[in-house]
Amino acid sequence: MKYSVVLLLLAFSFSTFAQNDKKKGGTPEANTSAQTASPDLFSSQMSVYKNALSYYDLSTATVALYNAIALKPERKDLYDSLTYLYFAGERYGQVYLLAEKLLKEDEKRTDIREMLAVAKQSLNMPKEALAEYEKLYAATKNIHSLYQMATLQYQLKRFGECIVSLDQIIANPEAEKTQIAIKNQDGGGQNVPMKAAALNIKGICAMEMNQEEIAKENFNEAIKIFPEFILAKNNLQFLAQRKAQQGAATQPQRTTTPAAPKK
Repeated sequence: MKYSVVLLLLAFSFSTFAQNDKKKGGTPEANTSAQTASPDLFSSQMSVYKNALSYYDLSTATVALYNAIALKPERKDLYDSLTYLYFAGERYGQVYLLAEKLLKEDEKRTDIREMLAVAKQSLNMPKEALAEYEKLYAATKNIHSLYQMATLQYQLKRFGECIVSLDQIIANPEAEKTQIAIKNQDGGGQNVPMKAAALNIKGICAMEMNQEEIAKENFNEAIKIFPEFILAKNNLQFLAQRKAQQGAATQPQRTTTPAAPKK
């Protein structure tokens, strides 16, 4: 989930605040309750929130939201926006806690589950993250969720499951048009067609299982789709070097005959 999308959703959530208040009978200023402070104070906090978002000041926006929650704790939509704020700021511990709370109230929230999956993955919880992506894919059939499932299955060394997921990606026509950002060994990155990326991972799985010819086929297929695919080229080169080293190790060692003693 890209941060620009997160900010758009945050801006949209602000517009829903006023709509929610109008449904309760007029403008935000006209809605009062015995349990909350002056609606003018709530409106001022939401104004701070909106202005802070316009300058990507996430810390100020977060404080304003907490103040708004204190004034109107019944407003569940404020917790949604708080989760999005923490996600935009890569505060994954807070995302984890808030997303778990929101999903207990409504487990069908795929937007919240996606943030929870990313949070668990970022917090080095691959097994837990995989479970979230599996639920997400079952609900949405989104190819991005399937790709994340495959990468986590590989990380957990569940190669059989990983290959099944990769084969589904490779067979999906959408994978040829969808781009994936991949990091290279040198720290650089490339945008690669998802189908090529899936073939590369499938080749790595084959290497892990000592199926070198299958690995080579997959790397070559990946390069055929995306000729500039650095990672697949490096993997193919590594495979050739390893095969050469194995061949050298099996060659019989030459022995030298000691020179005959002089008479």
